[in-house]
Amino acid sequence: MRETANEQPFLLSTLRPSQGQIHLAFAIAAALVVAFGVTAPFLNVQLQRLDAFIPTIEGVCAVNDLITSALLFSQVAITRWPALLVLSIGFLFTALIIIPHALTFPGAFAPAGLLGAELQSTSWLYNFWKAGLPLAVILYVLLKDADTGTRLSDRSATRVILGSIAIVVAVVCGLTWIATAGEEYLPRLMLDNTRGIQAPLRVVGALLVSLSAVALTLLWVRRNCMLDLWLMVMCCTLILEVAMANLLITRFSVGWYASRVYALVSSTVVLLVLLSETTTLYANLARSVMRQRGAREARQIAMDAMAASIAHEIKQPLGAMVTNASAGLRWLTNQPADLDEARLALQRVVDVGHRADAIIKSLRTMFKKEAHGRVSFGVNEVVREALTMLDVDLRTQQVSVSIQLSEDVPQLLGDRGQL
Repeated sequence: MRETANEQPFLLSTLRPSQGQIHLAFAIAAALVVAFGVTAPFLNVQLQRLDAFIPTIEGVCAVNDLITSALLFSQVAITRWPALLVLSIGFLFTALIIIPHALTFPGAFAPAGLLGAELQSTSWLYNFWKAGLPLAVILYVLLKDADTGTRLSDRSATRVILGSIAIVVAVVCGLTWIATAGEEYLPRLMLDNTRGIQAPLRVVGALLVSLSAVALTLLWVRRNCMLDLWLMVMCCTLILEVAMANLLITRFSVGWYASRVYALVSSTVVLLVLLSETTTLYANLARSVMRQRGAREARQIAMDAMAASIAHEIKQPLGAMVTNASAGLRWLTNQPADLDEARLALQRVVDVGHRADAIIKSLRTMFKKEAHGRVSFGVNEVVREALTMLDVDLRTQQVSVSIQLSEDVPQLLGDRGQL
């Protein structure tokens, strides 16, 4: 995990939490514990029965866990880590098992519940629900540190994800069948639709709390990323929820309603962090793309300027070469041929060719940002060479130039070709 974290530094499963995020997580956990303590004396105070409460709050929980699972599956497609795959499966299982729990709850959609629900069906589906995520978190922690080099292959990642989804659907259907059709083979937890049997509820609750406590302990010992931090908050919420739910004897009490609110918090906390960090990373990516686009435009402008500079620098010597070569040809074709003037014109072609070569070398040096080609020379020499290069254009435009140079100008150190 540590090695691959450097390759994927912008995922929630690899990002290190900041001090502010750590403080926020502990503040939320502390607030939940305080709320539990405040509610504890009133757990068994009966309130009005609200049949729409379960479909509403569990519908929100199912959607939250389903979105969380989808976001984690998307990270599995990127990282191909088996540990993240197990965690994604856990959230998907939780999202799907909530559906039969809500459908079988007495009074939510039918007086005795749907799907052929019996007296113990809803209670056992709730316990299956609360066992899913702690088991997934435990496997996630063990797998992520077991083998840092283990990854799913590119081709098998999609097949594994689809296969995992199919298996989870099959498991949820199987557990639903056990809790409904096989209800008579399960231990009795409920006396009727509102009252539970205290002893078996305490045993099952203790097992679920222990499972969540093991997950929380493993996360605390082996935490190394932001995802681990918020999974710890989720496990803390699960412990409080299950403890509260199994301290109760009857449904529709203060503690029963409060435990469902804890379930909502548990399903929301990881989702909010995933969405927040995904939004932040998307914003950073958008800004990075905009900066790259601006850099490309700047490079294009620089290339256009460079091309214009090269064209400007090369145009003068090329024009001079053509003019001097044409003049040389005319002197040679005269009758009689003027060899001295032709020789002088050809010499000018050679000189201009050398200047063109010096210009090209100077441009290459300039764009390489090197200090090669710097020599000591006088300014007067540069002025005379510049006038020589412009000689053809000046004569074409019938411009005469008179110069008066001082011989006391100090020497310069630079690239005379660029100057």
